[in-house]
Amino acid sequence: MKSWKAWALPPKDKRKYEAAEALMLLPRLKESGWAGLTAQEAGRIGARVRRNPPHHTP
Repeated sequence: MKSWKAWALPPKDKRKYEAAEALMLLPRLKESGWAGLTAQEAGRIGARVRRNPPHHTP
């Protein structure tokens, strides 16, 4: 079960949280927020979001 409320997020933010979870940064993100991440960590999340575009279902 997701520890963040995926149903309440816009698609772009949902992908950010999914990327943070995949990079094992979600606990730190929950503790200190987005401002608590280093530039390198935020860049890794952004790169993952850009690399994995959302899937569109027909």
